[in-house]
Amino acid sequence: MPKGEAAGRQTVSPPVRWAILGACLLSVLLFIAALPYFTRDMSTLCVESACGASENPPPGREWLTAHGFSPLVYAGAYAALYSLFALVYIAAALVLYRKKSGDRMGLLGMLTLVTFGVTFTPILETLKTVGPFYAAAVRLVAGLGISSFMLFFALFPGGTFFPRWNRWLVAFIILIRAPGLMFPDTVLDLQYWSQWWMGGWLLLWSLSMVGIQIYRYRRCSDVLERQQTKWVVFGLSLAVAGLLGITAVFLVFEEAILLDPVKTFIVDTGIYFSMTLIPATMLIALLRHRLWDIDPLVTRTLVYGALTVSVVAVYIGSVWYIGTILHTSAQWFVSLLATSLVAVMFAPLKERLQRTVNRMIYGEKDDPSSVLGRLGRQLEEPLPPEEALRVVVRTIREALRLPYASLTLLHSGEDLPVAEDGTPVPLQELERIPVIHRGEELGAVKVAPRSPGETFSSSDRAFLALLVRQAGVIVHGLRMSLDLRRLAADLQESRERLVRTREEERRRLRMNLHDDTAPRLAALALTAAAAEELMKSDPEAAKRILAELRSSIRRTVDDIRTLVYDLRPPALDELGLAGAIRERIGDLASAMHASGSGESGGGGAIRFELDEPAAWPALPAAVEVAAYRIATEAMVNAVKHSRAACCRVTLRIVEDEGPQLQLWIEDDGIGMPPAGERTGARSLGMHTMRERASELGGWCTVEAGERGGTRVAAMLPIA
Repeated sequence: MPKGEAAGRQTVSPPVRWAILGACLLSVLLFIAALPYFTRDMSTLCVESACGASENPPPGREWLTAHGFSPLVYAGAYAALYSLFALVYIAAALVLYRKKSGDRMGLLGMLTLVTFGVTFTPILETLKTVGPFYAAAVRLVAGLGISSFMLFFALFPGGTFFPRWNRWLVAFIILIRAPGLMFPDTVLDLQYWSQWWMGGWLLLWSLSMVGIQIYRYRRCSDVLERQQTKWVVFGLSLAVAGLLGITAVFLVFEEAILLDPVKTFIVDTGIYFSMTLIPATMLIALLRHRLWDIDPLVTRTLVYGALTVSVVAVYIGSVWYIGTILHTSAQWFVSLLATSLVAVMFAPLKERLQRTVNRMIYGEKDDPSSVLGRLGRQLEEPLPPEEALRVVVRTIREALRLPYASLTLLHSGEDLPVAEDGTPVPLQELERIPVIHRGEELGAVKVAPRSPGETFSSSDRAFLALLVRQAGVIVHGLRMSLDLRRLAADLQESRERLVRTREEERRRLRMNLHDDTAPRLAALALTAAAAEELMKSDPEAAKRILAELRSSIRRTVDDIRTLVYDLRPPALDELGLAGAIRERIGDLASAMHASGSGESGGGGAIRFELDEPAAWPALPAAVEVAAYRIATEAMVNAVKHSRAACCRVTLRIVEDEGPQLQLWIEDDGIGMPPAGERTGARSLGMHTMRERASELGGWCTVEAGERGGTRVAAMLPIA
């Protein structure tokens, strides 16, 4: 929890609370006391000449008489407008006091609303002429108003200064302006010195408050505090936008507006109406944070506030319009007609406002038929199953104005998410509503409350249950469709896996035949050739070679049988990796010794050397086979193509990122031919060696040796 939020929840000491309540009570009493004086001045002094009660030009008695207005009606219109504006702020402050009277930001917000609401209008200005006590009290309230307003936005939403040095900046801004409000036209007043000083103060205050809120928003505010800040900034932005927009209209049509008091009143009404957005958004920011039981009161406040404004507007408009049409001075008759019109409109207007406010806050839970109808129309379109599920989730979220909703399907006792809509929230804040169809639980709809910490009302739950129950049929059909698709995909994957396995075995058999059987048969051919050459010159030697040939053929047959049955060289099981390689070296050496050459067209017989570790760990069968095949292929290539005098085979066990078997086969022959001159068999053998190593997560390279010849290097992980 941020420090600011924790501080904002601290209990305010009783002296501070009573001081704030006293200031609020003083402000309200001064406003009530000033109202008769304001009405008097507006109906007398302000009709013919400018006065402190109004900043608008006087309408003149002749204009009022010509348009059917009395001075009292003129004064009453402005009194009603200003009183209604102040009443909105005071009502918002009372709501804050009722629910957050022990909260630091709640009390400061209440003081800000009350003082700003009563000082923003010119009603209190009329008390300054009544007596010095009233004048001092009004100036005190004005100083408290500007101070509390700046202090509120410096502390909001956490309740502490962040960073801590902000307190000195805020104190400086307040101290150079508040004394001037309490002692105007003195050296303490910035306007006494220059309007530029006043403009500089306004610029400093505006930039400081904006900078503080941006800093808090980015550095220390959590999700809830950011939402609070957004609401308040939203309300201020709308209020300032409305104020600037109306001011722009006034500047464009200034002459026409100033010459017509009715238009001047309409402009003032627009300005004050836009400023009522500030207490509305402050209430949302301060009350939606933790106190969810205030929602019904907030709803009623919005409904009856809007209803009051509408009734007053209709009444005033009716009085003016009927009086204008009938040109009568019988005010009681005009009021009677206006009251009748308001009475006729009250019930339908209240019902419509209640429905509108409920939809704004709670969504469409009061009209489930329209929601279900909209969902049905959307599902009539040809949609893939996943998109149809998203439509269901989106409809549920939008119907109740929820931040997040998701749909999960039950699979093996676990919820598998298949569709979601909105901004994800922590799982512990989600409420799970099971989706049941014909007694079977298919999955669940998981929804987040409108704000963190809020609980769903009974009407919310009933509406959710209705939507989920209707969605059960849809989810059942879609789950069957998804299951069929998944089953078809699994079947296709199984078929592909079988084909891949079969082809892999065929490929492995092909590699084994090429790397083992083919080189051995080649050695037998060399032996037979040698025996044939010695048949006439040395029959005894030929007989010995043929005897060895017979033995080699038997071993080859045995190896082929072993290859057929288990596709693994039996020498590996009998002699181990090094013994099997040594045996293969012996076979090749015997064949070359008998023939007297390495290969037709080659030089003399190759001398083989084997360098192996003194101790061997247990090697995986796949590693043994791969190392044996790579070594055999490399040695046969050396015999057939290298024209080398020596071929060295090195085996090492190393610990480099895990145990590894490293294998080198190096010869001092003529080296590798260019890529374009390699035969198909040789290219296939090199490719097979690389592939064997790659299958085990290793590597194999064939490159020129450091001192000529060819070097085959391989690394095979053991673990």
